[in-house]
Amino acid sequence: MKEKGQALVEFILILPVFIFLLCGAFDLGNIYVKKYDLENELDTIRTLYKESREEISSYATSKGFLVSIDQKEPYTTITLSKFVKINTPGLTQVLGKNYKIEVERTIYEK
Repeated sequence: MKEKGQALVEFILILPVFIFLLCGAFDLGNIYVKKYDLENELDTIRTLYKESREEISSYATSKGFLVSIDQKEPYTTITLSKFVKINTPGLTQVLGKNYKIEVERTIYEK
């Protein structure tokens, strides 16, 4: 009987740590997926920049991210940023409640 009780106590001690690590892994995975999605959106913004620049702000607003365009001839740097909500209690202390993801691309124009 003592061994069963010991296993239960060890399980109860390890369970919160395991749940914290599992939730943290989900949050970090969510950040990675959102950054990948933002990279794909950057390709669309780059295409819009070359074709019609007026549509960029409306497209960005509809998708929920911020666009910053910095022009220094002959280079143009396009930066996209988005906030991702962190749900794991320990990670909110390290990364904050809303983690900002930024991706940028530089375009050379002759």
